[in-house]
Amino acid sequence: MSDTPANADLEARLERGLKTAGLLAGPALAILVYLWNPGAHPPEARRLLAVLALAITWWITEAIPLPATALVAAALAIVTGVAPARQVLAPFADPVIFLFLGSFLLAEALTRYGLDVRLASRLLHLPFFARTAAGRMAAFGTASAAISTVLSNTATAALMTPIAVGALGERKPGPPTRTESGVLLMIAYGASVGGMATIIGTPPNLLVAGFLERLAGVRVSFADWLLFGAPIAAVLLVVSLGLTRLTLGRGLGRDALPGATAKSVAAGDDEAARETRAGARFTILAFSLAFTLWLAPSLAQGVLGRDHPFAAALGRHFPEAGVALLAAALLFVAPLSWRKRRFALTWDDGQRVNWGVLLLFGGGLSLGTLGEATGIAKWVGEGVVNAGLAASPEGFMLVSVVGAIVVSEFASNTAAATLLVPIVIAAAKSAGFDPVPPALAAGLAATCGFVFPVSTPPNAIVFGTGRVPLTRMIRAGALLDVACIVVVWTGMLLLRPLLPRAG
Repeated sequence: MSDTPANADLEARLERGLKTAGLLAGPALAILVYLWNPGAHPPEARRLLAVLALAITWWITEAIPLPATALVAAALAIVTGVAPARQVLAPFADPVIFLFLGSFLLAEALTRYGLDVRLASRLLHLPFFARTAAGRMAAFGTASAAISTVLSNTATAALMTPIAVGALGERKPGPPTRTESGVLLMIAYGASVGGMATIIGTPPNLLVAGFLERLAGVRVSFADWLLFGAPIAAVLLVVSLGLTRLTLGRGLGRDALPGATAKSVAAGDDEAARETRAGARFTILAFSLAFTLWLAPSLAQGVLGRDHPFAAALGRHFPEAGVALLAAALLFVAPLSWRKRRFALTWDDGQRVNWGVLLLFGGGLSLGTLGEATGIAKWVGEGVVNAGLAASPEGFMLVSVVGAIVVSEFASNTAAATLLVPIVIAAAKSAGFDPVPPALAAGLAATCGFVFPVSTPPNAIVFGTGRVPLTRMIRAGALLDVACIVVVWTGMLLLRPLLPRAG
């Protein structure tokens, strides 16, 4: 499928039609659910079920922006009497929200001083990555995955795609080469799977951590996530490279490609260059501080024991959210020019943070918490158990992974995690299982929508270059989806002893 104006117009009309249908269907479905009242719930739960019907419909169809839907749902929960405003809005100030806020600010500094581009350029020019098509695919995939551990997958793909297009050279007439498609697909895949490695790498990770703490009383730390997230992400990166090469077949060129070019931190002795270098140094120090303090409590507990006073004090004084805010806040007072009162971060940088994602997080946590409080989550969970989908912990985790991947193909990964993770936790508790493994597995799987351009923003970004035909994306993405089911499920089974446990 070529990227022609006619195709673009057709896609725009289809998208507009879907949004219009969702906009009308949401309220209609909410009224229907309220009148029907499946499960014969009491008044508060009945109203929440109607609000959820509206929110889910609008989230899946993206009838209005996702954060706006979160705000509408929270407002409706208040005005319809589901719960008091204080209870509904409390999750908007959950610590996990501020962990992401601090991470966003650190990522903004990373971008401002060109450190993300420098990292990509260094990786792309390592001798290990030969200048063959397969070597460049591995290079771009690895660079995307590495950057995506701290930047969003969307920002990573937006950064790496122009670099790749420059490295690939001018587009020749005729269909895109398999080499072009392979490099760009690996950018999309690397940007998505790399985010699985760290708790701050992608929104579903933080949502799962927030839901587990609120609904199951289980805290997942930065170090906890690294133990299972990093190995699974690394395996998926290798698998995605192998499957992409297999899909593209023998037509994948062995020709040398031009080297990727990227801007670097400004050189020279003028004042602007000195400030840029200073800002880069401060940003590296802030990231190093955050990473050290995120790992320190877990390392101290491992060496000294969980009940040791020093280890307990580290965990109490340096929670992930507090560390993220501290590291980011220090950049607002790190001087680039004390005489001119210029600092490493300004509030103009802060305003570029994706505040919409934070609101979406808050709305998702709010609805999930209300679902638990009103019994809706338990009712849905018992329905899952009664349907025979939770016969064993292993089988239920497999169902959770498959369900998350299927939903993520048609909704954003954040919306998929918001919808499914509370249900998974409730169903696991109803079946008497530890909710941690299936919830974490569902959160990882929610990032694994690879089949269509609309499945995830990185797919859409690389598809928009016109160098990735739809058929190639579907073939490679379908295989990768299946591989994700196997890798995530098997990985969580093997790494289950390392996971935190519900009390």
